[in-house]
Amino acid sequence: MKGEEKLWAILNDKLDTLRATNRLPQAIRVAETALEIAKRAFPGAELPLATSFEKLGQLLDQKGDRATAKAYLLKAHAILEKVKPPDQRAIFRSARRLAFLCDNLGKSEEAISFYEKAIAAGTQLEDIPYSDLGTMLNNVALIFRKSGRQKAAEPYYLHALRIYEKQLGPVHADVASVLNNLAVFYTNERRYTEAENVHLRALAIREKLYPPTHPDIAQSKCNLAVVYHSRGDYAKAAELYRASLKAWEEANEEPSKDYEIVVSNYADLLRSVGKVRKAHQLEVRARKRRSG
Repeated sequence: MKGEEKLWAILNDKLDTLRATNRLPQAIRVAETALEIAKRAFPGAELPLATSFEKLGQLLDQKGDRATAKAYLLKAHAILEKVKPPDQRAIFRSARRLAFLCDNLGKSEEAISFYEKAIAAGTQLEDIPYSDLGTMLNNVALIFRKSGRQKAAEPYYLHALRIYEKQLGPVHADVASVLNNLAVFYTNERRYTEAENVHLRALAIREKLYPPTHPDIAQSKCNLAVVYHSRGDYAKAAELYRASLKAWEEANEEPSKDYEIVVSNYADLLRSVGKVRKAHQLEVRARKRRSG
């Protein structure tokens, strides 16, 4: 068996070289051979066997054969979960990959399970980027929201916020982004008081960090306007829509999708209070900016 272990190591090195040089078909063939040798040389719950299943799964995913890739990655993960003591870094990497794969395949419940495993392992590792954990928490929240389980989504947004604040402090651009996502969630849930408070905090951070015409400030003002608009406080909403439009227009950049949203929302508000001509003038001005 020692000879096969040595051959596996040689093939594994060759595989890494082929992957690094984007020779995918050759890499898959070598990975398949390495896996067959690993099955003989490393029976049971051994890391080299998990490595072979994982590498072949990654290559098949890269090829676009996600269903087959998933089967290999699941076998790798099952081995990693049996290894004692557990390798949290390997479990984190494997669970995260499976979570993203299941998410892309539309297997939402499986994706949630693997996101949970990756988050649990990742929080035990000190050097995992906060953004990796935040992205996964946000993805779980999004799955819950899409499936109509809004109440289940909230703890994931709050968990992401705690991680970002712990890593970055209370005044940071990424903290403001997480706050913005949380506030939008509250708005969609018609929890307008909470949405207002969280949007105000995100806006305060952004105003400390950026010049007045920065897109993130314009975004925050629009999102806060939506809260007031939804609540029927048209005067406050109109003021913030105007401020958001002013920021976008003074930035002298190509109109973005967010700019279009502000125009559409403000025009709707103007029509709802009988200012039809003003709404039309606003839309004409926006069209000229798009064509100019």
